[in-house]
Amino acid sequence: MFSLSNFKLLVEKQEEINAMYQNCEELKKSTIAPKISSEVDHFFDSIKNHLESQGFMVTVTTSKLKAQYKQAFITIDKHSKDLEECIFINLNNYVEDQLSIMLDNDNDTQQSQQISTNNQDDFSSVIDQVNDKLQRAKNLQNACRAAKLIYKNKQNKIFLSAQEAINFYFH
Repeated sequence: MFSLSNFKLLVEKQEEINAMYQNCEELKKSTIAPKISSEVDHFFDSIKNHLESQGFMVTVTTSKLKAQYKQAFITIDKHSKDLEECIFINLNNYVEDQLSIMLDNDNDTQQSQQISTNNQDDFSSVIDQVNDKLQRAKNLQNACRAAKLIYKNKQNKIFLSAQEAINFYFH
């Protein structure tokens, strides 16, 4: 049943959700974006050093790394997204993969549980949706506070460090 007290409950939950997302936005700017940028620089430096030690001639710009060995080349481009940096690894136009350096939000459950609404009124269904949204906001806020980064490729393989990713792609 919909009542004024139920409406107030929804408003209060939405205010809590908005406050969490605002906190996350501030953390993105102050902590996460600089940390991702630093991790990308570290990754590029590590790749450069590794490939140079393997005999490649390496050129680095702000958004690209190009390594050449005789007629073969490796191109690595980066493109920013929200809470992640996408890195495209192209091996002599034969193989390309995408590796993302991103915020580890392992509690992020985008799959909302489907609840049978046969025995629920419309308000109960709305409350369940708001509670799911509140839980996702809490998970994101916790991830933003921890600011732990992971490397993840298109196949959802997760690497916990730059070295793990380099070993996977270049050994």
